[in-house]
Amino acid sequence: MRATISIPDGRLEELMELTGAETRTAAINVAIETFVRQAKLRRLLALEGNVDILGNDDIEAMDDSEFRGSSEGDGGRT
Repeated sequence: MRATISIPDGRLEELMELTGAETRTAAINVAIETFVRQAKLRRLLALEGNVDILGNDDIEAMDDSEFRGSSEGDGGRT
């Protein structure tokens, strides 16, 4: 999508330098992607303490119990 926006020259030059981007478009895309990723991480972190998240040991224990509960010789598929 094309858009016309006003960005102070100094700010855009700094963005290009910090991102290592060779074009203004690339620098702006990196900034947008970074912002979106960080916003999503903040949302996930806000869920801390509100959602039970299984650890690797819990998942492996579930896998083991499912495997033991299946018919032998079918590779864990019932």
